[in-house]
Amino acid sequence: MSKKIVISGWYGSGNIGDEAILQAMIDTFEEEFPNCVITALSYNPKYTKNTQKINAVRQVPSSKKGWIRSIITLDIFKTIKTIKNCDLFVMGGGGFLSDWQPEVPKSWLKQMKIAKFFGKDTWLYGIGAGPFLSDEGKKTTRYYINNYVDQITVRDKESYRQLVENVGINKPVKIEIDPVAKMKVEKYFDKNQVSDKSISLIFTEYFKSKYFDVTHHQKWDLLFDAFCSQIKAVIENGFTPKLVFFQKNIEEDLANKFLNIFGKKIQIEFPSDYKEAIKVLNKSNAIISFRLHGNILAYALNKPILPIIYHHKTAGFLEHIDYPYKNLILEIGDGQNWKDVAINQNDWYKKTKQFLEMMD
Repeated sequence: MSKKIVISGWYGSGNIGDEAILQAMIDTFEEEFPNCVITALSYNPKYTKNTQKINAVRQVPSSKKGWIRSIITLDIFKTIKTIKNCDLFVMGGGGFLSDWQPEVPKSWLKQMKIAKFFGKDTWLYGIGAGPFLSDEGKKTTRYYINNYVDQITVRDKESYRQLVENVGINKPVKIEIDPVAKMKVEKYFDKNQVSDKSISLIFTEYFKSKYFDVTHHQKWDLLFDAFCSQIKAVIENGFTPKLVFFQKNIEEDLANKFLNIFGKKIQIEFPSDYKEAIKVLNKSNAIISFRLHGNILAYALNKPILPIIYHHKTAGFLEHIDYPYKNLILEIGDGQNWKDVAINQNDWYKKTKQFLEMMD
């Protein structure tokens, strides 16, 4: 009898990184459990069904309004039935397990309690954890994991330290590289595909979240100027800057901002899904990425990477792969997710030039 697996995560929102995580997990479980039947809890089940070619039902609501809407539409009953009928419930991938957003630990981990109520095996798989900044966040996380989770796999040493030392988890925690790093990317592009002499740059807005204070909001302009300095360095080295955005619905304004400055000197890409993103990135000579999964996909594609660290999850990944150009790594933090480093536009420009010149 085939194993029924439910995977829960931040899926269906159209974020390339999250969808790549889901696909990597599907690949892993289909190899580990032949003939398994996988269902995802998704914020857009139709999108997930079409993109991943698996079953999908609506994600468990995280707000009162969401619960009311889910009851009216009857979606929650389909979701609960799906969890009740599975053999293995997996909360997988992503860096959601932190109280940097105070409501997050409970809103996600309560799903483990639901699954355990029905007697299911429960896994946290390939996750990032931390920072944990409050006693309440640590207490909530410790309660749910110690009581309702059977197996835990994290993707870096800092996540291990956060759960074991900071939170006080009393269960074994394994460390394995992010699932996307082992993704079979070659099945998504033509092996004879030639380079288009471009450098993919993966940027996103930062410091604009409601969880940042006004001082951090002001740093966004400095970061944007640093991004622009990298684009200038790419142009000066004879490559086409290919700006690849992972979530069109929230990044189109940022793309237009770059277009207003650089015009036809840059190329803008909004991949429709992770498969198209892999094709786009594979054509480039190298990848410069602020996003974690931009760096991880570059690694999976065996492309030169210039990483920008804004969170310990990126630092953890670079440690996993023993990144060789440590002197070129760019850093920008908020003092909580990563150390607060001053943004030096000239330094970003110089390091980007060094990176590109190494490729000549």
